Amino acid sequence: MEYQIEIRDIEPIRVAFLSYKGIVTGANKVFPSVFQSIKGKTNGAPFFCYYVMDPETKMGEMDLCVPTEEVPIKNGIEIKEIPRIKAVSVTHIGPYETLHNAYSAIDRYAAEHHLQLSPPFREVFIKGPGMFLKGNPAGYVTEVLFPIKEESYDCYSN
Repeated sequence: MEYQIEIRDIEPIRVAFLSYKGIVTGANKVFPSVFQSIKGKTNGAPFFCYYVMDPETKMGEMDLCVPTEEVPIKNGIEIKEIPRIKAVSVTHIGPYETLHNAYSAIDRYAAEHHLQLSPPFREVFIKGPGMFLKGNPAGYVTEVLFPIKEESYDCYSN
């Protein structure tokens, strides 16, 4: 897949979230509780915000985030404002099993443009499996956002 990579300003966003630590695929089992805590009232695409991720073991530390103006009604689900960032952005179309190709494209782009990337990074689920039906993985749309350390961007933005 040919990726279109761009640098974007991502606006701040208020989210309901649940902190998760463990195997990434296990996060999918607890993610619905975030939606349930806000009665499904979202105002944007849900995303995982990764602080630590081991690509070998698939273990990570992340926040499972859903944009909303609601106040969660479930224990363990909190609210926070995620600040504005400048990020390298790439959109991946296809199953999650091939998402590593998008990460490789971002790594190449950052190296070619002398950009320093800084966690936490996000996987934004624009189109994915529903709560009840899996859908066609070939049609999943995931945006990957990697924050740029501002000083690395400013030096090479000419």
